Amino acid sequence: MEITDRMKKVLLITMPFATTMHPAIGISLLKARLYEEGVPCDIKYFNIDFAEMIGREKYEEMCQSQGDRTFIREWFFAQHYYGEQLPEEQEYIKYLEKVYQVSSDYFEDLLSIKSFIKPFMDQCIESVSWKLYDIIGFTTMFEQNLPCLALARRVKLLDHTKIIVFGGANCDQEMGLELHQCFPTIDYVCSGEADFAFPELVKRIKDKKSVEGIPGIIYRNNGKSIVLPGTVSVENLDALPYPDYDDYFSQLEHKPTSFFSSSLRNDGVPPGLPMETSRGCWWGERSQCKFCGLNRGTIGFRSKSKDRVMKELTYLVDKYNESQFFMVDNILDMNYFNELLPELEERRLPIQFFYEIKANLNKEQVQMLYKAGITLIQPGIESLNSHVLRLMAKGVSALRNIQLLKYCGEFGIFPGWSIIVGFPGERIEDYKQMVELMYKVTHLPPPHGNACFSLQRFSPYFANPKEYGIINVRPESSYRFIYPFEESSIFNLAYFFAFDYRDDVKPPNCNEELTKALDYWKACYANNETLYSIETSPTAVLIEDTRSNAIASQTVLESAQRDIYEYCDKIQNFSSIFSYIHGKYSSYPVRARDIRDFLQEMVDLNLMVNEEDNYLSLAIPFDGKTLTA
Repeated sequence: MEITDRMKKVLLITMPFATTMHPAIGISLLKARLYEEGVPCDIKYFNIDFAEMIGREKYEEMCQSQGDRTFIREWFFAQHYYGEQLPEEQEYIKYLEKVYQVSSDYFEDLLSIKSFIKPFMDQCIESVSWKLYDIIGFTTMFEQNLPCLALARRVKLLDHTKIIVFGGANCDQEMGLELHQCFPTIDYVCSGEADFAFPELVKRIKDKKSVEGIPGIIYRNNGKSIVLPGTVSVENLDALPYPDYDDYFSQLEHKPTSFFSSSLRNDGVPPGLPMETSRGCWWGERSQCKFCGLNRGTIGFRSKSKDRVMKELTYLVDKYNESQFFMVDNILDMNYFNELLPELEERRLPIQFFYEIKANLNKEQVQMLYKAGITLIQPGIESLNSHVLRLMAKGVSALRNIQLLKYCGEFGIFPGWSIIVGFPGERIEDYKQMVELMYKVTHLPPPHGNACFSLQRFSPYFANPKEYGIINVRPESSYRFIYPFEESSIFNLAYFFAFDYRDDVKPPNCNEELTKALDYWKACYANNETLYSIETSPTAVLIEDTRSNAIASQTVLESAQRDIYEYCDKIQNFSSIFSYIHGKYSSYPVRARDIRDFLQEMVDLNLMVNEEDNYLSLAIPFDGKTLTA
C-alpha cells in the first residue's frame, strides 16, 4: 500500500533494560509489517540513550543480571513513577540484603543511577517531535514495564490525544489484561503474537473504526477492559516480512566512539544480528519442560522453509554487512538437518550462527552444525543427573548431555549452558552422583553457573503446583517494591513467583558441594586440561590425559579394547557392546566377564562414564585438527 505524506506516523519504542548489543526483532518486524500496510513507522531505541547516559558498560552489566528477581532495574523507574506510594528506600535495601544477600557496597554503586531517571525521562520527551506521531507503541519484556509506563505517562501528559499501545512478553494473557486494568494510560494492549493484529489495530484507529474482531487486542468499553478472543499465532512464517533494523543502526551512527568501548563485556548475550527461523517449541508440544514458562498459547511449533531462510539471510547480510547472527528461536527445527544445514554448508557463507537446541543431537548432527557455521549453541542441558532430568521432563539423560558436550569439544562448538537445581523431588543421591560426574568431565565445556529454578507463570509447575508438591504460591516479594497494588493485582502482573515445597518433595541443600565442583571444573577447563585419544597404529590408540585429577597420564588400548572404547564414542549399552565385539571377533572366545572387567577399568580410570548398563567414552578423538570450544 502507498504511504501518503498526510498520514501521521507510528512510533515504536524500546526502553531500558533491553540490551543495546543488538536491535529488537519484535518491533523491527512490526515496522516492516506496517510498511506493507502503508503505515509509516519509526523506531526509537531509548535504551541506547540511557546506556550512553549512565555508561554502556554498567548498563549492559545490569541487563545481563535480569531475572535475578530483585527487580532493581524496574525499581529505579518505579521510584520515579510512584514516589512515596512505595515502601521507603531503606526498607528495600534491607530486604535485598536479607533475601538476596545484596551487599550495601553493590547497592551504593547502583544507587547513583537513580539520579539519572528524571533527566533521562526529560531527554526522552525533548528528543522526539511527538507531533509527528499519533500512535505510540511500547514493547515490554523482562524489566521494562515501569520504564515503559513512566514514559507513556509523560507522553499522555504532553498530549492526551496520543494513543498508547503496549505489547510484548509482559503482555501475555492475564498479565496484559491486568496492565490494562491498572494503568489507564494504556489505551490498547496486544496480547500474543501481534504481527497482524497490531497493523490491523493501527488501521482501525486511524480510520476511526471498531477494533472488534482483532484477536488478542485488549481495549476499554465503558471503563471495563475487554479481551478480544481468537487465535493470535502466525501459522505461515514465510508470510512475514524481513525485519527492518535501519533505526537501530542509524541511532548508533550518531553515538561517540567511546560508546563502542572495546572493554564492553558481552557475557550471556548472543553476538550478532537477531533473526528467527521458527516459533514455538516442538518438544514443548509433546512434553513441556516442567519449569519452562515460554510460549503459553503459542507453543505450537512453526518454522520457515529453507528457501525463505536463505533469502532472508542473504538480504540481511547484504543490507547490514553482518557476519554473526543469533536465532531467537526457542529450539532448532530438526528438519533443517535435511535441507537448510546442507545448503549453508554448500554455500560456505562467512557467517557464524547462534541457535538454541535440544541436547539429543548425535555426532553427525553436531558435525553438521559446525559445517553450517552454527558454532554457538544453547543446549537445554540444565542438569547432569538423569533422575533430575526426568523430574524436569527434559527427555534426555545425564550421559546424553555429556555426550553432546564431548561432541561440541570435538567439533569446536561452544555450548552455553547452566545447571538448574531445586526441583521438587530431588534427592541427596542425585547431587552426589552429579558432583562425582562433574569431576570426571573437566576437559569438557563447563556450565556458566548453577542456580535454583524460578517458578514462572505459564509453566507446568505454575499451572498445577499441587501435583508437584509446590505450595503457598505467591508473587515474588520484590514486586511490592515496584507496584503499590493489592496482592491480587500483583499476582496477575507477576511472572516470577515464590513458593514452598511440600515436605515429601523438598530438595536437599547441596549447593556448597555443587559450587565447589563447578569452580574446580571451570578452573580445569580454563587451564586447557585435555583428554584425547590418538591413533598410534592401525590397531592401537593412545589415550592422553592431562587433567589435574588424571589417574594415568597415558593409556594404550589395542585390538578389542580399542574397538570397545571407540564403539562407546556414542552411548552404548552392555548388550550392544557384547554383540558388537562378539561379531567382530567371532573366531575368538569372547567372554562377557572380560568385557565388563575392561569397561569397569575404564570407568575407574575416569576414561569412561556409565549409568546403569550404559557406557560412554570420554576421550575426544584427536586427528591433529581437533578444535576446542
